[in-house]
Amino acid sequence: MLPTTDDVAPTPWRDHQAALGALRRGVAAQSSVDAAGGVRARRILFSRGKPSGDLLAALNALDRFERAIVECDAPRAIETHRLNCLVMLDRLTANGQSRG
Repeated sequence: MLPTTDDVAPTPWRDHQAALGALRRGVAAQSSVDAAGGVRARRILFSRGKPSGDLLAALNALDRFERAIVECDAPRAIETHRLNCLVMLDRLTANGQSRG
């Protein structure tokens, strides 16, 4: 008898997808930047292995978003960078699901 999906132990892929989801929720609510949070975010993004085009785009979007917060850009600019970062994280998540 095959186990149901609820019976299957978490895999690195599932852990990565869960971490990406948590990162996305964090970016959606983020209003300040701290070094430890930035390191954790980048570890999550790099935990999947070799850098891909989508990964590099997500890192770039995250950098621009955090830079906009640190440099006290206009709220509209910060929100634009946030939305772009969320789109890139969604793309990473979707690409990860199609592989798994």
